[in-house]
This record gives sequence, structure tokens and C-alpha cells, in this order.
Amino acid sequence: MEVDLEALLSKSARGMRRSLIRELLKLTSRGGIISFAGGFPDPTTFPVAELTEVTRDILADQAHTALQYGITEGDPRLRDELVRWMAKDGISAVRDEILITTGSQQGLDITAKVFLDPGDLVIVELPSYMAGLQVFRTYGAEMIGVPQDDEGMDTDRLADVLAGLAGQGRRPKFIYAVPDFQNPSGVTWTEARRRALLALAARHHTLVLEDNPYREIRFEGKAPPPIYALDQDRRTIYLSTFSKTLAPGLRIGWMVAPKEITAQFVTAKQAMDLCSPSFTQAVAAEMLARGVISGRVERIAGVYRRKRDAMLRALTREMPEGVTWTRPEGGLFLWVRLPEGMDTEALLTEAVEWEKVAYVIGSGFFADGGGKHTMRLNFSYPSEEDIGEGIRRLARLIKRHLPMSTSSTVERTTVSD
Repeated sequence: MEVDLEALLSKSARGMRRSLIRELLKLTSRGGIISFAGGFPDPTTFPVAELTEVTRDILADQAHTALQYGITEGDPRLRDELVRWMAKDGISAVRDEILITTGSQQGLDITAKVFLDPGDLVIVELPSYMAGLQVFRTYGAEMIGVPQDDEGMDTDRLADVLAGLAGQGRRPKFIYAVPDFQNPSGVTWTEARRRALLALAARHHTLVLEDNPYREIRFEGKAPPPIYALDQDRRTIYLSTFSKTLAPGLRIGWMVAPKEITAQFVTAKQAMDLCSPSFTQAVAAEMLARGVISGRVERIAGVYRRKRDAMLRALTREMPEGVTWTRPEGGLFLWVRLPEGMDTEALLTEAVEWEKVAYVIGSGFFADGGGKHTMRLNFSYPSEEDIGEGIRRLARLIKRHLPMSTSSTVERTTVSD
């Protein structure tokens, strides 16, 4: 007799959706495909020699603690090093306000677990980080999207949304933002937008969840302060990670919040995994103490700057009229917009099967189901040669499917040139 699994699943499990990106990576693992899909760091940036030395030293001197269970809050030495690390960005924190997580993705899950009941409201960007939307959806949240422009979330629109909700006697539990080199768009919020966000959050008595994994990977321009550093009311929860500056395989992330909120997070994490891996925490603490991470950031940014530039050149050279894209000042991604009416999901199978190139469809980043004519491209992982060839293939696909009016314009432009 077969078990009726559907009848046994929880409501949250029935609401879960698999990650579009992780499922797409299965397709691209077959080989021969140039993938702009995953957000993988370039493995040539991993500090293998330094990690080898640090690992050997830890096993020689700290094995009795590094290989043992740790406390849920995280390695005290690592948290003290993080206090110093974040101070450079104007973030003032103490050890007891920091919780170490198994990647910053766990921080999203912990926040949702602590604050969200089914039906609760969360404000997100349009577009927004897909795995964040996945978490909030799992906990039954109702997500309301606010569009962004080249300066970040449109805070005038946000003000209208919050006022409308207040008129209905409703308020969001928090506003979710990825303010630096946003995933997926690559957009960075201006300081004015960050301050406007905090003012609106204070006026409407809600929290801000700042997800900031890419901040260190800046190629050009001046970095605005983190939202957390601007917050005088202490209503911001800050998430970050060393996956982009050290190595993602270590799974070191952290959360910062006022002590009373962090205490709630610790309780939630205890039920998840008791503690994050003691060994990788010891490695991260030692890498910070030795200045290895701070000494590598400029080199990593240089590698990704060259790859971003290669992708921008290829897009300019290959893409037809009517296709536009962002020009990020850092991070791992840029955002491509096709002419209205085109559907990147409908094109994906042909892209992978015929052109041997992969991207992430834009609609997965939209809480309202929009963005069907958009796509996210990653430039950190593929080689510069593959970036040029992959964009050529992608442009060839797009040209085949351009709406007639657009393709006619392209043909006239080509002839006149």
C-alpha cells in the first residue's frame, strides 16, 4: 500500500518551490555549455595556499576546540574579529549582537522563522533575490514588490505602498533590501534612498532586513554606508558572508541585530543545527586575524572588474537594438532587459539545447510574477573568452526571436551603417 505523501506534508512543505537556479545548474553540468546562470566565485580567487597553512596550524594548536561542538552564537574569537571587520564600514556592534550562520542564506531562514506567520506582509524589491523570496514564500508570507531604478528601491513608491497598507490597518513585518550590487540587478542604492528607507520604516513601525553579501566587491565609485550604519533607531537586521571574499565552501555567514533580537535568533538556530561548524569558524577567524581576507579584496575585485568589462564590451558589440542592461559598479551580476513581449523562460530551452548558453530567467526574481522579458547574467565564474563567446550565442538567439518591429529597426540600422 502506497503512502499518500501529499496528505502528510506540512503546509509549508506544500508551498515550497525548488530553486530555479539550482535546477538550472543541473542542466548546465552536462558540459559544453557556457553558463551565466550560477553566482559562483571564480575558483582562481580562492586562497588555497593560505587556507592550507591556516588549517595545518589550527589542527596543530586548536584541534581540541576546532573539532568539537561549539556554542550556537558562534566562535567568540570570530565574532570579535567581525566587530573589527565591520567597523571599517561604520557598523558599530559588540560580540553579543552577532550570530554566526551557515552561510547568509541561513540568516534569511532564521529571520523568517522568528518573525513570519502565514499571511504576514514583507516588502521586497522588484526584482529581488530569488532565494530570499523562496524563504519568505515557504513561511507563508504575502510579498509586496516595490520597483527599483538605477538608485535602488523607489522610496516614493514605497511611501505610497506603506501608506496604503496603514489605511487598511496593516503593516509589513520587515522591508527586505539588497542595497549593494543587488542580486539580480547589480544596482547599488544611493545614500539618500537608504536614509529614506529608514525614515519610512520608523514612521510605519517596521524592521529593515539588509542582505549585504557583495559589498566588498567594488570596482569603482564610492561606497555608501550600509543601512545598518545609518540606522539610529536600531531597527535594521544585517546579514553578510565570506562566501564571496574567502570561499563559499566554508559556509561562513553572520547576522547582526540588537541583543534582544539576536537572542531570539539564537533560540531559532538551536533548533536548526545546534551550531555552525567549529572548524570553518576557526579558519575564518584566523584568516581575519592574519589580514588575509582584507589583503585579498582588491585582487578579487580586479579579477571581476576585468570580467564585467569583458561582458559589457560583448553586450555592446553583439546585442541588437532594443536590448538594454545595467552597468554595475561591483558584485557578480548584471541585468538584461529584452524588448517587451519577449519571454526569457520560453527561450531558455533553445538557449541551452541549441546555443549551449545558460542564464537565469528574470521572472523568478519578481514576487509579482513580472519580469518575463528580463534575465540575470553572472560574470564572475566564466572565463573572459567564454564571456565573449557566450554573449555572441545569446545575442544570436535573441535576434532570431525579436518582435518584427524591433528586428526591422535592427535591419535598417545595419544597412545604414
